[in-house]
Amino acid sequence: MTNITHEVWMVLDEDPSIRRELQRGLINTSALARYLIKGKNIDGTLDAVMNAIRRYPPDRFDDVFSKATKTLSQAINISTKSNLAEISLIKDADVQKALADVFKIISYIQGDTLRIMQANNSVRILIDEKNMENVLALLPKNKIISKEANLAEINIYIHPLMQKTPGILAILANELAINGINIIEVMTCPPEMLFIFKKEEFQKASDVINQLCQFKK
Repeated sequence: MTNITHEVWMVLDEDPSIRRELQRGLINTSALARYLIKGKNIDGTLDAVMNAIRRYPPDRFDDVFSKATKTLSQAINISTKSNLAEISLIKDADVQKALADVFKIISYIQGDTLRIMQANNSVRILIDEKNMENVLALLPKNKIISKEANLAEINIYIHPLMQKTPGILAILANELAINGINIIEVMTCPPEMLFIFKKEEFQKASDVINQLCQFKK
């Protein structure tokens, strides 16, 4: 495989909407080649890029995604929650100590939300908006990176097979992207997979995910 072919195929692999239209035979090869050269900075002649597109097998991921789609349709349940907020913090000893105090004001019995995700240098916490001011009062002000309210969560209770099936997250992310929906956060805690969205995109995201999971209320 030439470098140009490799570059073209990588771009096409990452764009499910183009792959879908290629499979249907609805894309003009010359127009797509010009788009890739100009819009994706493919360094090749028009003829070379067109040849790479013609050789691209749009169905080469069909087996993987077909299996993933079938498995996704076996999602056990879907739940939602709105009026959430997220706070990003610098990860250090002061924040670790403060988080211990945060746990004390969160009531799991009353259904309060507290989700914590840490990376190498930062910590993100997801809470109910109603608790935001009380939580912020416990956190070192100089350690707060950002805070965002008006969030909503979709929680997919996954089938055990989904944990071992490649392509599940890709299908969900691709379909949401095609519909112009931005994912704020993704968290997994088997058997649950959680997606966080802005509240204004929540209903649209819910419709997309419910359709993919073929969930019947």
